[in-house]
Amino acid sequence: MRRSLKLVVVAAVLGMAGETSAQSGSRPDYGSRLGTQWGHETSFLPQGVQVALNSIDPAVRKWYVPQELFAEYRWRQWQTTNYARTDFDRYVAPGIEGDYLYDMFGNAVSKGWLIYNTEQNTPEEFGNRLFKGNRFERWFSQVVVAADAKGGTYYALTTSNNLRTTLTPLVLSKVQMDGIQFDMATDKYQQTLIFSRISGPRLTFNRDDRRTNTTTFFGGRFTTAVGDFVTLGVHGVNSHQSNSKIDEAPVASLFKGRLTEDQNAVPISAIEIVLRDESPEDGTGGAAFFPGSSDIIITYESGLVNRGKEIGFEPVLEGGIPAGGRLEANGSEEIRLLYSFDDQIFVHRASGAKDEITKVEFELTVANDYDISMSSDRQLNSAGARVLLPVTQAEGNIQDLSNLRTLRFEYGLPTATQILGGSLSVSDVLGFRLYGEFDRNWNIRQYPNVSQEIHRTSSGLTDEPHNDAWLINVSNQRGRWFGFAEAYRIDPQYNTTTFISNENGFIDYEAPQNKVDLVEDNDDQDRVPDAFRGDWLFPDLLIFPGWDQNGDFQPDFNQNDNEVRRNAIPDWREPFIRLWVDRPEMLWGRDMNNNFWPDLYENDKDPDYPYDRDHDGWNVYTGFRLRAGLRILGGVLREQLISSDQKNHMVYGMLDYDETWPRYGRVRMYEMVKSVQDDIEDPLLQYSPETLIDLAEPQASKREMEDPLLGRDSFVNQFFIGHQLKTGKVLIESKLKHRHFHQSLARE
Repeated sequence: MRRSLKLVVVAAVLGMAGETSAQSGSRPDYGSRLGTQWGHETSFLPQGVQVALNSIDPAVRKWYVPQELFAEYRWRQWQTTNYARTDFDRYVAPGIEGDYLYDMFGNAVSKGWLIYNTEQNTPEEFGNRLFKGNRFERWFSQVVVAADAKGGTYYALTTSNNLRTTLTPLVLSKVQMDGIQFDMATDKYQQTLIFSRISGPRLTFNRDDRRTNTTTFFGGRFTTAVGDFVTLGVHGVNSHQSNSKIDEAPVASLFKGRLTEDQNAVPISAIEIVLRDESPEDGTGGAAFFPGSSDIIITYESGLVNRGKEIGFEPVLEGGIPAGGRLEANGSEEIRLLYSFDDQIFVHRASGAKDEITKVEFELTVANDYDISMSSDRQLNSAGARVLLPVTQAEGNIQDLSNLRTLRFEYGLPTATQILGGSLSVSDVLGFRLYGEFDRNWNIRQYPNVSQEIHRTSSGLTDEPHNDAWLINVSNQRGRWFGFAEAYRIDPQYNTTTFISNENGFIDYEAPQNKVDLVEDNDDQDRVPDAFRGDWLFPDLLIFPGWDQNGDFQPDFNQNDNEVRRNAIPDWREPFIRLWVDRPEMLWGRDMNNNFWPDLYENDKDPDYPYDRDHDGWNVYTGFRLRAGLRILGGVLREQLISSDQKNHMVYGMLDYDETWPRYGRVRMYEMVKSVQDDIEDPLLQYSPETLIDLAEPQASKREMEDPLLGRDSFVNQFFIGHQLKTGKVLIESKLKHRHFHQSLARE
């Protein structure tokens, strides 16, 4: 049975330009090209050839049926053409107003130019189609918006190669998405639907790109107002692999995806599981593995099930330190378990061959601070090497076997990334404002079997198939008093990254250009994502968050560098220019992660979630406005890593002042004192203050900056005061910054 799913965007012609014949002074006869009038309706149904009765006279002379030249230009083959008294009418291309477009039932849809078309027909080879007309690029600059409104309901359909769109910061935030967005809004409801074939091609125009194997994205969000102050929202996104040869409706694989041709081309011959120390820096209490109570469970097409120990099928163990009936991996040590289905014991004792396997499940008894990942001979990079993908990791840094448990999980190749969630927003209720969001993520896997089209699906652990992320923000202001509270938790395995396949269905599980981020890393919030991903041609090489306050896309610390005249010397080192530019050390602002960089100017390699992954904590502060421009506040922060016993505990107080006088100029002051116990590392990728900023080689100007962890147990005082006065053409500016760390651990 053939099934089809289609999205089409057409630039339609709303009016037809008719030519008036100068010879006859009457309207040209367009025949049925403007439709056939049936009562009050005009039909554009296709019509077959009709017999011309006036052409049946028995004359030898050739008869030419009057068609386009006769009907529009009154041109007669047997008459001499003379333009002395009549004007010459130039030819007009028949397709100047576009083409007639019909649906599958023969009904005319419109007349115009096909701008964008994507569809999937199953079962069919090369059944996934993406078409972008060259007019999409030349006429519309790669963006087409169709909008309408009726009553209090507004609609907009946007098709673009550079779609800036966000559902929520934890689910979808894209700078330049290639796809379609449909929006609807009323006074009470709002709806957004987004579709994209993210396996490209982005810049292919005026040709059909037909594929059997594709990676497709679909997402949406719906909100409703409850009363005047409360808004409820639900949202979901899904990115999945699809195979148009599979005989099923396209919507059937919308959530779980399907194995591509390459993923399902060859049966799996070997699976490898790797256990590591999740906190290798302490060198102790790493992964503890108990081989005697661990096993593999194999299910075949016939329904028969084998347990590895029952047939003598054991893994090849490598690494680990024996310790009382278990193996331990401490520090950089690893424990590797290799199950080979070509092993002679499996070949002769198993209830089926390796190409009959439909499910492989593992039972691993583990304890302490473990980190588990797995791979197979079908989970490779472009060089043919195996690539490990994460399965799970322990919470905290347990080292006394108190978290001993048996984990159950299935092996499979990644086919989909899915997130479902909801949100609650409250605005101005007794002075309170609240925003809360909860999201649940599934990373779908399927076990390949060459003889089957529909495969076994799994995600995460058997009893914990999902990863969660949530946050709550509450603020209040009454008179001069104000307050803010936030709580959050993002699981270590929470994931918004998906793999994309090439035309043959092959997926390189290691290359960054074979991945797509649903929430991108874009710390400087410009038009180019920071990371190199498959849905964008190149990464952002100039990343300087907070360093472009004048918005000219040049770092403010090296303003006089451009493509014509290169200048790699920072402005603070140059004569005359240095008056306007301070060294980065003079930057000031809050530093809640205590890594010596103000949070506003930090650049990292992680997705731009509101909070860091693997963090669980809360923060609350309250304050009072003493006068205009002067406020004082105090608060408490409690934050810890989920996968470790590292923490960031802080009690702080802050005073800030900003006021301008016409006579005395502007004065700014910032003072923050805090008692800190922070051993969470927050490394950055920054332009070093001592490194030249060369726009010709911007990557070479950046370097990894480790967190010095000076706040393990410290009292920190940060103070800044600045004064600016302009009199006529004279500018006087002075600044003082002081930062003091008092190390309690060092004193002990």
